[in-house]
Amino acid sequence: MKTKLVAGLMLLNIFMLGHSKHMDLKKALDLKLVKTTVKSVGGFQGYCIQMSISNLYKDSLIITLEAGRRLNSLNEKEQDILITKSQIIALNSRENKTILVKGYCCEATNNAPQAGSFYDINKMANDSLVQLARYLDTCHWEADVEQQAVWAISNNKPVSCVASFNDSNSVGIRVMVAQIKGEKIPWYTVITKTFVYRSGNFQTYAIRLKGQLEYNNDKERYTTLHVLDQWGNEVCSINGQWTHPGVGQKFDLNLPLKGLEKGQYTVELKSADNILAQKEFEI
Repeated sequence: MKTKLVAGLMLLNIFMLGHSKHMDLKKALDLKLVKTTVKSVGGFQGYCIQMSISNLYKDSLIITLEAGRRLNSLNEKEQDILITKSQIIALNSRENKTILVKGYCCEATNNAPQAGSFYDINKMANDSLVQLARYLDTCHWEADVEQQAVWAISNNKPVSCVASFNDSNSVGIRVMVAQIKGEKIPWYTVITKTFVYRSGNFQTYAIRLKGQLEYNNDKERYTTLHVLDQWGNEVCSINGQWTHPGVGQKFDLNLPLKGLEKGQYTVELKSADNILAQKEFEI
């Protein structure tokens, strides 16, 4: 009897959903079929938004919350949030539901949202951010990597910062961001760490430079790494290793960047009497 009852309820739900109006959130808001209250639960990435949605319609509704919707902070000092995970919300007549929404801050120059801050929901982001959000909706990356991808487009942060210590885990999203921005994929990656202070201010620090230098060498040499700023001043030097002779040799970079300011730099692989490789990078 219990099994028949459960099956009957499932069929009833399917029947009701089949006769529900199905539309995206924007249309439902424009038609005044629903009302929403959107606020921060604290934090600036991941499931950091709480949305309450009420069905004002006489019948049931199926609402699609779209990836790519931009939540406008009512506090101008705090960041807007880009929704990166779509959801389907089924509502019976006059029903209210509260859900958590996944998204990322998309105004790197503003403060992190405080818990309880309110948002306006009824607009989509620009085409580039919508394209990225829809991509993130189908994939899963580390939260910091996804955040850097959003800032790379919303605030024109370097594509090289869309990276993780295990670079094989971030190649795909870095390629996508470069394509959206119409830029070449950089030869290097910069691992970063973002801190949020009590005031809500953000500070992102470059931690490590990773990549490969290619060089030609006519004999075995001991090499060192040197980092020069945009004016040619040496800001860092690191003991390297013995390099083997050959054409098209590879030198794997894993260079600490702690203490370096944002800007343009050059890294050089040098022997006692020669510069074997030289490339520019930005942090």
